[in-house]
Parts: sequence; structure tokens; C-alpha cells
Amino acid sequence: MKRQRVDMDVIAHEVGVSKTTVFRALHNKGRIHPQTRQRILEVASRLGYRPNLVARSLRLQKTSTIGLVAIGLTGWFYSHVLEGVDEVAQANEYGVLIACSYGYPNREREIVQMLLDKRADGLIIAPADPEENFDFYRQLIETHVPIVFIDRYIPGLSVDHVATDNELGGYLATRHLLKLGRRRIVFVSTASRERRATSVVGRFNGYRKALAEFGISEAVELGPGAPDVAPEEEYAYSAVSCYLQQGGQLDGVFAVNDDAAYGAIRALQAHGLRVPEDVSVVGFDNQDTSAFISPPLTTVAQPMREMGMRAAHLLLEKANRGSATPPQQILLEPTLVIRRSCGAAGK
Repeated sequence: MKRQRVDMDVIAHEVGVSKTTVFRALHNKGRIHPQTRQRILEVASRLGYRPNLVARSLRLQKTSTIGLVAIGLTGWFYSHVLEGVDEVAQANEYGVLIACSYGYPNREREIVQMLLDKRADGLIIAPADPEENFDFYRQLIETHVPIVFIDRYIPGLSVDHVATDNELGGYLATRHLLKLGRRRIVFVSTASRERRATSVVGRFNGYRKALAEFGISEAVELGPGAPDVAPEEEYAYSAVSCYLQQGGQLDGVFAVNDDAAYGAIRALQAHGLRVPEDVSVVGFDNQDTSAFISPPLTTVAQPMREMGMRAAHLLLEKANRGSATPPQQILLEPTLVIRRSCGAAGK
């Protein structure tokens, strides 16, 4: 037997009031006696009333959904970003549609268009490529689609973005190694030079800035050339192993993220080098597992959940107030977490 759909007419009949009174009670609008409001809410709950969201979206020209375009969700970073986005969305009675580009610009364009076809009220995007989709996003911006870039951004586009201050993070990590007396510090990155995310560029620039402060002009980078989504631990292991096999010298490693740091440590140990006695290692992200590997990893923590929350607040503000507001660039401060992999005092 098909269950009768409960609408405001049914509630009005049950309570003995007008449909207008029911509307005011359910939407907390207008004057209504508190006892009447309470009675309507109790009846609505008992009958299992659910608002007609399709009709509401047609009336308001909004779907109360936002789209999140991530590189991928299997890793540590985006799962925590999603938590922050979802918390703000739920608090504002929005839903979140999630899609992954896996680092492919063509797929990114397709899923952005798919989310817009589903009438998402705005998009939070981690762009896969700093150049290839430049014109695509420029056209969306010109049509006033609410967009916030997260973690990464596309230089030259006037778009809101929220990210960690990656240059500061790279500087803190490298300066720490330098203050420990390390002088042959390599930067381990799996990202291709041709398709380098701004987050990686920032970390590399911070690394070079710290070296320059200590009078070191040579910046050594290992491992670029991997796809945007790759088994980073394995790529880093291979890159460090090749460098050592070719006679490369190092006493410090700053890895672009914790996964790359794990691979670097494995490679160093496989070649008979001790961490941290011979080589100090610092990562980036502060994954949960970084405190439990051997030795525990010194790393740069970034506020991932806060990043998602700030991006969602920014997007909803833009979607509700219009796209005419000037774009904001929000950089969140990273923190160096010291553990034993660098040889300094730490847990």
C-alpha cells in the first residue's frame, strides 16, 4: 500500500489551522502563538513531514548544494578538508556533492560541468593543473559562477582561495634542518615540473629561501616527473635510491609530504644510512601515522579541517551575496611538529 505524502495541507487539516499558519510555523516566520507553533511541529514530526526540496529550489533558484572537486579522497589530506566543508554545509542546511579529478585536467572540466548541470550553488575546487584549465575557469568567473580554490590555485585568475602558507611551511622545515647543522639538504618532490601545483611551488620556494639565508646557493631537487596522483612513497623511494646510487651526498631531506618522507626514509635505510644520525628527515602534512613510524617523523602540520571550513564559509557567503564581492586570499599558518627523525629533541 502506497503511503500518502505528507504535505502542509495534511498538517493544517490535522491541527485545524490554515496552510499559511503551518508555513509560518515550519519556517519560523511571522506571528504565531507559541502553543500553536509547538502543536504544528509535533504533528509534522509525528506524520514524518519532509519539505519538498525540488519545489523549494525552483522557487528560490537554489538547490542548497555545493560541489567539492578534489584530486582524490584516498589520502589523508582531502578527507580532513571534506570534514571541514561538510560541517559548515550541514550547519547551513546545505548538502555536498563530491567528485575527484585524479589530477587529470580533462576530467576536472567534465566533473565541474556535471556539478553545474546539477545546479550546485557553488564550487570548491583543488585545481589539478595551474595552466591547462586557465581559460575554462576564466569563462566561468566571467559568468559569475561562485568558485573557491582550495589548497591550490591558478595564478592570474581573480578567484577566492584558501590554502596553507606553503612557503612558510617549507621555510620552517628547511630552517630547522639548517639549525641542526645540516648543509646538504635535498628537496624530495614527486610532482612534475610541467604540472606543478602552487602548493608544491610554495614549499620549494620556502626551502630555497631558508638555504639562501644560510648562504647556500645550490638547491637539489629529487623525484619530479610523477603523475599528479601517484604512489608517492614509491616514487620518493626510487628518486632517493637513484640519487645515492649515482654518488649523491646528503645529510638532510625535506620531503614535499609525509608519504614522500616515508619513501625517503626507506631508501636511506636500504643504503645503510641511519635516520637521524646520518640524515635528518622532515615531511609535510602531519599524518596520524607519522607519529608511529620508526623513527617518528618531524613534519609540518597544516590546518586541513579549518581550511575546508574557511573555504565553505567563503563560498556560501559568495553564493548568498553574489559574486561582485572582491576575491579573498586566505593563507593559514602551518606548524612545525618536531619528532625524532631530525635528531632534535622530540617525541
